[in-house]
Amino acid sequence: MPHCVIEYAKPLKHIISVEAMVEAIHLALIDSDLFEPQAVKTRAHGVEHFRVGEDEANTFVHIHMAIMPGRSDEQKALLLERVFESISLITNVVSSVTMEIVDINKQHYLKVLN
Repeated sequence: MPHCVIEYAKPLKHIISVEAMVEAIHLALIDSDLFEPQAVKTRAHGVEHFRVGEDEANTFVHIHMAIMPGRSDEQKALLLERVFESISLITNVVSSVTMEIVDINKQHYLKVLN
């Protein structure tokens, strides 16, 4: 934990380095000291069909972080700040950057390690 899923407007892959964005976010999560490094999982998915506002040229990056409960609002706010700082230069051409942190309900989560 956490699971970090990055959705981005697929045309951005020709404008920004998605690989660098994934790496920067992954390292920011580890550097936060809120999680065991081996438990951090980060992945990105390009979204082919999307709209942002009224301008068809608008793009987006949305970062969804699902974590186990127990972190304070202050810790979550600091995490959002650190993640954004880690990608601010990479995403400075993106029309909309959004992030959310969601606590996972332990009763509704299964993890199997092999």
